[in-house]
Amino acid sequence: MLPHMLMMPHKNSITVESVSQDYPLEFEGDKTYWFTKDCIVYVKGTRYTKSDKKTRNFVMTCTFKKGFMTDGASAPEILSCIVPHIKQGNDTYNAAPFIHDGLYILRGEIDGANLTREECDDVLRGIWRCANMSRAIAGIADVGIHLVAGSSKHWGDDALDCKYLFKAKFKYQ
Repeated sequence: MLPHMLMMPHKNSITVESVSQDYPLEFEGDKTYWFTKDCIVYVKGTRYTKSDKKTRNFVMTCTFKKGFMTDGASAPEILSCIVPHIKQGNDTYNAAPFIHDGLYILRGEIDGANLTREECDDVLRGIWRCANMSRAIAGIADVGIHLVAGSSKHWGDDALDCKYLFKAKFKYQ
């Protein structure tokens, strides 16, 4: 590998530093989860953009309207012991697949930014790291994302008709 390639990422990337919400996430279901009231999740981190070779701080505000549906983490049942669909009482863990699904539904086109598919995956992995998932498990989950959700079928898929129930706003600090 050339020395200059070691210093600069070759693509846009996101690093998640923290995740918070004003109130606990309220949802119900089993393998398909729906929000029982409006919920907001804040994701803070940094974004590197290849086009201008800059890294900037951001806050992404994700709003789930009552009725938004998702399948949570789409891990195969055999792996659900290490990557469960949801974790009761762990809003940070649960926010990861919920936000990821919302970003995929919108094809990364949110207010204030157009995120690449890889950046949407960075958000999922980064939030899970904030939820204390080990780097190894998050890495394995990332490989699974590319295998399962990597097809063009998932990018922009709104089979549950929830596009209008998820909004994300991306703001540089």
